[in-house]
Amino acid sequence: MLLSITILGFIVTFLLLINLRQSNKVNIYLFFFLFINNIYSLSHYATVYSGNKYLIAVMLVHFAPLYLLLGPLFYFYVRGLFKDDYKLSKLDLLHFIPAIIILINAVPFIFQGADYKLAYSQSILQDPLNILKIKNLFLSPVFTFMLRPVFALGYVIATIILIYRNELHETYTSKQSKLIYKWLTLLIVMSVLLYLGFLVFTLFVYNKMDYYNSYDQGVFMLYCTIAGLILLNISLFFFPNILYGLPQLDFAIVTKQNREVEQKLGIAEDIKKQGKGFEISPEKLSLLKLKVETYVEKMPYLSLQFNLTVMSADTDIPVHHLSYFFNEYMNINFNTWKNDLKIDYVIKKINDGSSEILTLDALAKQAGFGSRSSFINAFKLKTGQTPSEYLQNLD
Repeated sequence: MLLSITILGFIVTFLLLINLRQSNKVNIYLFFFLFINNIYSLSHYATVYSGNKYLIAVMLVHFAPLYLLLGPLFYFYVRGLFKDDYKLSKLDLLHFIPAIIILINAVPFIFQGADYKLAYSQSILQDPLNILKIKNLFLSPVFTFMLRPVFALGYVIATIILIYRNELHETYTSKQSKLIYKWLTLLIVMSVLLYLGFLVFTLFVYNKMDYYNSYDQGVFMLYCTIAGLILLNISLFFFPNILYGLPQLDFAIVTKQNREVEQKLGIAEDIKKQGKGFEISPEKLSLLKLKVETYVEKMPYLSLQFNLTVMSADTDIPVHHLSYFFNEYMNINFNTWKNDLKIDYVIKKINDGSSEILTLDALAKQAGFGSRSSFINAFKLKTGQTPSEYLQNLD
């Protein structure tokens, strides 16, 4: 069961990685947080359930420093949501010191030969508590094992304080902010289940110094840990829109460069001076919509290379802001929006008589379609007819 849960977790994390380009880049912390949690789970499976000394030899210590990154990654993710910024400061590097210390501490085992590691793994197969006899540089195995869940829980508490100070549940009332609040609440509950359950179970084991007897007594806490991991691994399926984060659409998104825009929208100076916020007001949406419409007038969508990343670079609007705008407020995904513009261009050309000079394939190429099939599919989706049928109806 634990192995199946872990495999599911790896699949979910890589789906998150695939969607990272069009989502808030702060999700890179969420990716590594979920990924390392599943490495942790795989390590536990290898040590206790696999019965495979080779898997134990690989998983036992080599990934241990990563487990001290779980807390910082969790904190960076939540903080990045509030700031709408994934970048770290120089001071943030201090959060990585504990992981570096654990890495140095594990050096004596890491640089042992394969024969030593396999012999040690064989002893763990006989009694899982032999894991406490591992040779470290200066910190005892008991301390390092206890440090993992305690350290992670400390960061969860720090994150709760961060959420409370930002008053997400009280100050912000938009659909997205409510969604993020529910997501963070669930994420905290899942993390507490995972780390607190593992901590209590570990305390049972160290108190009894008998793994199998402790397993019978602490099985409930172990189930809490597994439940937390399951929820972590499936939660993204129920909160897909959290990938946008909390887009902070700034009022100054175009006003510094285009005086006519602000006059057209009637934006006052006091409004422009307001800082970023999570509430996506009509004024902010109007600015963003007008900037997109102004950009579209240049018909960049006719380029075969046109995509969301190109549009972001051309307009200075972050990719996840654009994704959020199209999906949540335009109720259309970017590719459909782009193809609709291309088809409108083709239809205009046909109505202007260009189809008498150019073939449909040539028109499709002019519109920036990469293949005939993609052109036909987009045309039919937009008009309900194939290009040929459309031409016949014109006659």
